[in-house]
Amino acid sequence: MNFCQTQIAGWLLAVASLGISSRAEEVATKANPVDAPVGKQVAPGVLLLGRISHPRITESSGVVASRRFPGVLWTHNDGGGGHKQVLYPITREGRSLGEFLVTGAVIDDWEDIAIDDAKHLFIGDLGNNEGKRSEVAVHQIDEPDPKSRAGFVPVRRAWHLRFPGQPCDCESLFVWNGCGYVVSKVFKDARAQIFRFPLNEQKKLVVLELVATTKIESPVTGADVSPDGTLLGLVAKSGAFVYRIHGDVARAAKAKPYQTRFRHEHIEGCCFVPEGLLATAESREIYLFTDDPFQWNERH
Repeated sequence: MNFCQTQIAGWLLAVASLGISSRAEEVATKANPVDAPVGKQVAPGVLLLGRISHPRITESSGVVASRRFPGVLWTHNDGGGGHKQVLYPITREGRSLGEFLVTGAVIDDWEDIAIDDAKHLFIGDLGNNEGKRSEVAVHQIDEPDPKSRAGFVPVRRAWHLRFPGQPCDCESLFVWNGCGYVVSKVFKDARAQIFRFPLNEQKKLVVLELVATTKIESPVTGADVSPDGTLLGLVAKSGAFVYRIHGDVARAAKAKPYQTRFRHEHIEGCCFVPEGLLATAESREIYLFTDDPFQWNERH
């Protein structure tokens, strides 16, 4: 074989090797998708994804996944007024993406946040630690672009709510099918209750309607419904729960939830992501509950 033939043979071998390498990489990519959850396993079915880095997010109380901006979570501090009346976009690993002051309303005790499919976020001013508030409130804002430099976001609508019986402490809010839902935070082995109010009514005061009394006896601190309405997820001091509701929240009254046990005194908020139920803690951790019942997809 002369010099030219040797060079050609080497070139052909290199091309063939490149093809094999590319096919191998393609197979590897399919086997390990880029969006697979990455984190440290801290308990069976529970991953630690990261920690919230923003120094002013000292007590993340609620969290929701954006449906407009992939990979963006919205969170906020527990409480109200001043720096606690600020909306924060973050990544799943806890990296800060900005901040937006909420204007046009005074928030007394911001406990949770919810989202709909119409580019709205809902602020749950629901905290009632000593039962002194006869009314609580939910405020609607337009979801801002995390890259916007506006620095503030105004309240567009508000609902003032009263429980049908004694005032309840409440830390959980979600929105589904034209209604807002709040979940009572109970103690002494009482069962968590789910209440509903219509989003299309603008009365001065709305009396909440009891929809379901659950079998959960641990204080519930966060709730979310999957975007397709099939699953209802709740987090409590004893772990995470999920109900298959198939669009009907009232099913939570009779159904037995699936639970991943994970004792954590500071878990406060939760939201569905395709890989499971994501939760944030006041102590800055971001967790992901990965057991199959928490994954919303066509199989459910």
